[in-house]
Formats: sequence, C-alpha cells, structure tokens
Amino acid sequence: MPLYEEFNRAFQALDQERCIGLAHDALATELISIEDLYENVLRKALSVLTDKETDPTHKIWKEHIQSSIVRTIIEMTYPFVLKQRKINLNKRAAIVCPDGEQHELGARMVSDYLRMMGYETYFVGRDTPRLEFLDMIKTLKLDVVAISVTNYYNLSKALQTVVDVKEYFPEVTLVAGGRGLDVNSEVLIKHDVLITHDLSDLKHYLGVNA
Repeated sequence: MPLYEEFNRAFQALDQERCIGLAHDALATELISIEDLYENVLRKALSVLTDKETDPTHKIWKEHIQSSIVRTIIEMTYPFVLKQRKINLNKRAAIVCPDGEQHELGARMVSDYLRMMGYETYFVGRDTPRLEFLDMIKTLKLDVVAISVTNYYNLSKALQTVVDVKEYFPEVTLVAGGRGLDVNSEVLIKHDVLITHDLSDLKHYLGVNA
C-alpha cells in the first residue's frame, strides 16, 4: 500500500503511534525524503481537513488531534533535516505568522526547508505582534523573514507588518506564502514581497543562488 494511503488511514483513525511510526520508518530507510514526506503525505493529509466556515459538521477536537499528530511528526524529523542539509549559506532566516494567525504547521515545514537550503533558521510561529517583528530582525540580524498567512482575514495585518519592515529594514528579503494569499496577494507584491505558492518557488527565490 502506498505510504500516503496507509498514513491517511491511520490519520483518520487518530492513530498517532501508527502515523509517527510510518513517517519515521520511511525516513530511516530512505524510502522518502523530507520533501516527499511534507509535500506528498503531511500537506496532502492536512489539505482535506475542513473548518467550521465550510462544514457545519466539522469537529474542532478532531482537527486539533490531527494537527498535533502532524506537529509531532515534524518535530521528530529534525535529525533527518540536519542529515539532508547540504550547505551553509551563512544567512539567517525567521519564519513567522502575523498577529492573529493561529495556523503554523505550514510555516513549520518551511522552517525545515530553509534549514536544508543552508539557512540558520528561527521558527517564531503563530500570532506574532506586529512591532515584535522589528525587534526580532534587529536582535537576530536576519537576512530573510518568511511570513505565513493561512487565514485571508489576517492579510491586512501581514500588510501592516510588511510596511513596517520595509521602512526600517529595507535590506531584509521578505517572502510570504499560505492559503490566505490565494486572493489579493498583489497588495504584498507591490511592497516587493516575494510570493511563494509551493516549494519550487521557495527554492527559486531563496536557494543557493539567491
């Protein structure tokens, strides 16, 4: 049985041990890479989850359990991430969600991607107050800030943050991604934010030759 089908069966049954075991064994035996696991298993499993806005039968408790399973797997992969890192760019990147944004699993995966690309990464995560971005950039001496927006309603807060960063740290590269940018990402593009729709975009903008 292909890995995704076997994983998703355990995922829907909320069988955390089985899900973690499948992911770990696939990485340990080099059946798949980190990219394959994240893009073709974890993201695929998360993509079919519903929410209260689109499905009145949505169970929040189940979503939280499934999110916890994915988060545990991502944390488990860290030794494999380091093993698959090929270079060191001597650059620093932070991965952040704007004020009000509670969804961070996609951002957490991006953190690992950037580490494998050679960046020293700092995963800040969800619901980061706008003014904290400026202190973070100054303190950590960042080269890149990646902003993750899952909920469209948080796009305006992301825009406010971008304006602040561009005013005080114009040399910092800003990238943004997430489902919240599927509509009206132009408001960020006009402020020189690089919009990423998938991993290939991220590699194109921030890879070895960036």
